[in-house]
Amino acid sequence: MPYLLTLLLTLVAAAPQHDYHISKTNLRYVADRQQVQVEMHLFVEDLEKDMATLGVTETLELGTKIQHPEAERYLKNYLDQHFRVGWNGDWLPLELIGYELADDLHGFWVYLAAEDTPPPTKVTVNCSLLTETYPDQKNIVKIFNGEKRGATLLLSRERTTGNYSAK
Repeated sequence: MPYLLTLLLTLVAAAPQHDYHISKTNLRYVADRQQVQVEMHLFVEDLEKDMATLGVTETLELGTKIQHPEAERYLKNYLDQHFRVGWNGDWLPLELIGYELADDLHGFWVYLAAEDTPPPTKVTVNCSLLTETYPDQKNIVKIFNGEKRGATLLLSRERTTGNYSAK
């Protein structure tokens, strides 16, 4: 058993760094709940590095059993500063519902939601996730109006805002 654990730790530690910097976000309006749901996927190493670049000095270990006690607060503050959704002219009060480390220990899922939200007429997404650390960072945001995808936005350091108008 110790051999298997050592092998597993070696494989995880030796996993190659990725050469691309990308996040994927699904922004979904759920009409029967009058709710906006956000599912966001990032690389946890990139997220922690960007948070450190912006002043977080603690080692966070997001999504692990040894996560820093203030990690969730730091994450929420970071998201509040770098991911905002305008909905029919007002900024949504997105609540952090949860987050989890993916099985590969590199991906990181973040879940946000806003309650009591009317159907969209105009959506503005402001997303500057990870762009402080990675100039080549691309943030893909897919907007779903119910089950149908209404738009896909490609945001970056140069273009942090995108819009969608429901018809």
